[in-house]
Amino acid sequence: MKKRIAVLANGWNSENLSNFMMGIEKNVKPGSMDFFVFLSFASYGYNEINRKAEALIYELPNLKSFDAVIIFGPGLNFQDVIEKIQKMADNAGIPVISIGIKHPGHHFIGADNYVGMKELVDHMIEKHACRKMLFVAGSRENEDSNIRLKAIKDSMKEHKLKFGANDVFYSEWEARKATAYIMRTYKSPADFPDAFLCANDGLALAVSQLMESHYKLNANAVKICGFDHLDSSKVYYPSISTVDQEYEKIGARASEMLEKIFEGKKAADEVMVPCRFIVGESCGCGYSKKAMMARKSYIRRQQMESRFALNKEGRLFSIERAIFQGQNYAEVKKGVRKLLYGESGSEGNTFYIMFDPVLEKIGEKEESLLPRFSLDESYLVLCGKKDGIPVTSEMVNCSQIIPDYTGTGANTIYLIGNLHYEDLMCGYFVSGTDAENIRNLDFSNYQTRLDRSFFTYIKNLQLNTLNKKLADLMEQDSLTHVKNRTAYDKYVKAFQKKVDSGEKTEYAVAYFDINDLKVINDKYGHESGDAYIRNSCKLICDTFKHSPVFRIGGDEFLCIVYNDDFKMRDELLRSMKEEMETRKAAGDMYSPAAVVSIASGMAVFDPETDKDILSVVNRADVLMYEEKARMKRGNIR
Repeated sequence: MKKRIAVLANGWNSENLSNFMMGIEKNVKPGSMDFFVFLSFASYGYNEINRKAEALIYELPNLKSFDAVIIFGPGLNFQDVIEKIQKMADNAGIPVISIGIKHPGHHFIGADNYVGMKELVDHMIEKHACRKMLFVAGSRENEDSNIRLKAIKDSMKEHKLKFGANDVFYSEWEARKATAYIMRTYKSPADFPDAFLCANDGLALAVSQLMESHYKLNANAVKICGFDHLDSSKVYYPSISTVDQEYEKIGARASEMLEKIFEGKKAADEVMVPCRFIVGESCGCGYSKKAMMARKSYIRRQQMESRFALNKEGRLFSIERAIFQGQNYAEVKKGVRKLLYGESGSEGNTFYIMFDPVLEKIGEKEESLLPRFSLDESYLVLCGKKDGIPVTSEMVNCSQIIPDYTGTGANTIYLIGNLHYEDLMCGYFVSGTDAENIRNLDFSNYQTRLDRSFFTYIKNLQLNTLNKKLADLMEQDSLTHVKNRTAYDKYVKAFQKKVDSGEKTEYAVAYFDINDLKVINDKYGHESGDAYIRNSCKLICDTFKHSPVFRIGGDEFLCIVYNDDFKMRDELLRSMKEEMETRKAAGDMYSPAAVVSIASGMAVFDPETDKDILSVVNRADVLMYEEKARMKRGNIR
């Protein structure tokens, strides 16, 4: 059986992660390992609720059920999240390879940020005569950003140039913060530093675009450098001068480490892979033939992808609709499976949507009573297919993650992301892919769209529950809390359908009328009269405990008697009359409102003579009035 490797990473760092997994994919032995990549898409721009909800994906896997774990540190950003991941990995008792973040007991592979960044700064100083530079940093606690800052400081010091705290701005990796700072600090290009050094390519691209949109400068007017060597920075004009962290090489070294660990050989505790400075056009070096070729290739790819964009969008919309149109889990499952099992679409041949059982309780409980920031041990399989073949499992445990997993066949990469509505977990979904496809953000798009569809599904269920409660209130008698005349008319129609279908063949109708209500009202007041009605209703309900009772008029009640109550109907009615006699004989032991007098008549359904339930009701009504007359003649109360 193949080894199972858990990879914990941030999805926004998809290109570096893709390059890393490509390095692994190319170097591991065929049929030896599967990689389960758990992706959060949290960023500094997320609010606290969404950030905590996103981080729960790292708690989904039972790491003890894996053979090794890789912590892909770049992009994880949040120190509390990193420490929690490290603690879970330590407690799992399995080999851990940490990329970019050192931790005691973990094998470490790092990109030597310092070498590439220092080479970049030396280049800006020596080739382009830059003397004053602004570093648009990441976050203060991020180790990679701080190493890049140290390289800048060291290079400036070696060249006897000044560089202080005012030459650094911490952007928290957010482009909008970086551009807002630049617009606030520099009123015109005359105030600019000689170069803007950015902690990643995303920031560099944002700064470059700001130069044209806000300051109205042409593309080559300002020297800008980045870090990461992203695809977008290669094809941008001007192409970004940057640093390649060589993540594909890091992935190759990680695969070597895994092979040694599983073979029982000694694996290196620490490996450093040098970064490489990439000269682009944005630093002032001018036209690049390599960048032009990359742009042409990019344009061709875009034209091809645009042909499939509408199909992708249509498929996603169909999945969304299948989820939010369902009134319950069974309907959602049926709709989604019909769509995804019919033919493969943009989601691919290996795709799973797992449904948190807590969603089945939506509407049954107040939303505030449902578990917050909580994962279940097992998940329902809303849909699942492996290589285009539907899975058979209907539930899976977190130790397994994927239903019907066999651990055989070709090496596979599974991307796994959670689905949530604010702090309420909806489940998770899985996409089987290859390393190259990790870099496009299709997975993130699916997560966003599935989140949105579950949000609508939840709101629909809550609205349906509210409507049901309102309907129940409309069908409930406010005084006695049994069903009212509206409910009775509705129930009779449904009950008649069951009789017509042969489902109900034995039943009776008991008709009740309260005696002397006017006497109680006149003598003791209407509050006592209301209590008299309630006590009468309670006696009827206590007698026919397993049959529905309706208040169909001011002092009239009706009970449709079936099942065990039907078998005991005569005994039950007799016991009810005996209870009335007992209370009457008890004298002052009961209040007047409790000494109830009820006339009754009961008729049994006869399929030979009764054409419908109303025929039985009419016969019971006649019998009730006959008894009422007898009770009146005999002065029976």
